[in-house]
Amino acid sequence: MIDNRTMTTMTGEPHAAGKAAKVLAAAEELFLVHGFKGVTMSAVAQRAHVGKGTPYLYWRTKEDLFIELVARSLADTLDDLAARVGEEPSLAVAGHLVPTVAEAWLARPLVRALQVSDDAFLGALLDNPRTRAILAENGAPAVLRRLLPIWREHGSIRTDRSPDVQASALELLAAGFFATQSRSASTGADPDRASVLRIAVADVLDARRPDNSKQLATKIGAALQAHAQHLRDSTNEQTQASMSTEASIDTLARA
Repeated sequence: MIDNRTMTTMTGEPHAAGKAAKVLAAAEELFLVHGFKGVTMSAVAQRAHVGKGTPYLYWRTKEDLFIELVARSLADTLDDLAARVGEEPSLAVAGHLVPTVAEAWLARPLVRALQVSDDAFLGALLDNPRTRAILAENGAPAVLRRLLPIWREHGSIRTDRSPDVQASALELLAAGFFATQSRSASTGADPDRASVLRIAVADVLDARRPDNSKQLATKIGAALQAHAQHLRDSTNEQTQASMSTEASIDTLARA
């Protein structure tokens, strides 16, 4: 779902925010069908029923637009996970949350394409520094690494091994899980693989139910929401910076 509050912050005008939201929605529809290479900014504008130059009021390039779509989809995924944990506190335990996170990353096409490095879909974006940074900081392994201190604090995983060792183990398990996914398959994880991942995580971390599941769930949910908001804020800042740079270049060119 498009976050209009974020767009209002970026543009400063609700009317402009509505146009930008239309562009984002149209771009996502086209990207999901044609992939990055098969979409032009002109086609996005036509699909959104806005002027040909309107997308460039908010995104300097097609790459910037697509990267924002991916970031927003990731942030929405994190918010959805936080809501699920709030509704079902037992999900906050590592053995349950890790496969839940892995499945969530596969359930959204844009997030899935990023996580499994789908070059047929992403094309040149795979080599974009911003795309690589988003994956490194917000991919499933990175999110799980941020949750480790909370699990350790609440005694829901073993603490006789270092956090770095445990983080590396989680990253390897997650990497193996995603590597087994067929890039041509429909979205969603194989239930058998998710079950194997749950068992592996439970064994490696000695995951267990804490004394206070609700308190753990509250902290896990808050961490996921904070991560989502940070991602949105960072995306906004980068978009504004790109727009400011482009405006400065145009000003200099006219001087």
